[in-house]
Amino acid sequence: MKYWIIGTLFFLGLQPCFAQTEKQETIDLEYRACLAKDSSSANIDQCAFTAYAKWDREMDKAYKKLLNALSKPEDKAAVKQSQTAWIGYKNAEFKSYDCMFNRPGNQWCLLRQNSRIGMVRPRTVLLNNYLDVMKQNPQTTIGKLLKKSAGGKKGMKGK
Repeated sequence: MKYWIIGTLFFLGLQPCFAQTEKQETIDLEYRACLAKDSSSANIDQCAFTAYAKWDREMDKAYKKLLNALSKPEDKAAVKQSQTAWIGYKNAEFKSYDCMFNRPGNQWCLLRQNSRIGMVRPRTVLLNNYLDVMKQNPQTTIGKLLKKSAGGKKGMKGK
């Protein structure tokens, strides 16, 4: 439990450090503007579905660009393994959202949809950040990046 709390605080502390692209900022602005038009559950679902689809497309683009930027097969394999594991986690989270937040009322609809977007947005930005680092320093291996972003498992176990 202690490590989960530390990991969550570490993750949340990094969120402001992730820079979004202008396109990504536009997704969030369009989503907020869409929600402001109509507070019905149907509109919330439609706005969120559109925003989620855009974030998902951006994530897919970032993932493909990152794979293309990597030259070593083991680096590509590490990214593929990481993304596959993340997708499994995301799908399990979405199932839990559907169970927990499947209640009448707009606030539950908004919470469920924002939670979905909140899963994909940081992953997209993270993949883009990895790509930026790879462009700046092509000799950096993805294994080093993944260990650094995870806070170094070795250091966490020793505490």
